[in-house]
Amino acid sequence: MTSSPVDDGQIREAAYYLWLDAGRPEGRALEHWQQASDALAATKAKPARKAAKPKAAAKPKSAAKPKATTTTKKPRASKLAKPAGI
Repeated sequence: MTSSPVDDGQIREAAYYLWLDAGRPEGRALEHWQQASDALAATKAKPARKAAKPKAAAKPKSAAKPKATTTTKKPRASKLAKPAGI
C-alpha cells in the first residue's frame, strides 16, 4: 500500500462528512473514502502561498486631549460625634 500525504484519520473524517452530505447511503464507503482522499491530497499538493507584502508603517496617533475638569465636587459632611444630651 502506498503512503498518502494525509493520515487515515483525516480521510476518515472527510469521508464521514461526504457520507452525511450524500444522505447516508449504504454500500458507498469506498467511494466516499476515495473522494475524501483525493480532495485532501489536492489541498496538500497546492503550492504554498506567497509571502505577504510588508504592511505600511502605522500612522502616529494624535496627542490625546486632556479631559475637562470644570466640575467641582461638594465637600463631604464631616462625621463628628454628637455631644451627649442633645
